[in-house]
Amino acid sequence: MGMTNKQFQGFIRLALELLERALQKSPDNEELKKVKDIFQLMLEDD
Repeated sequence: MGMTNKQFQGFIRLALELLERALQKSPDNEELKKVKDIFQLMLEDD
């Protein structure tokens, strides 16, 4: 069973929020920044 577009967007928004919290704790973490950028693009593409 697949995800609806709304469910997918909700998942991405949740992940972005968690990534933002992680970046607040480790603002210099380049890997987290890259993942956040990728997730942001996934949300904007939709």
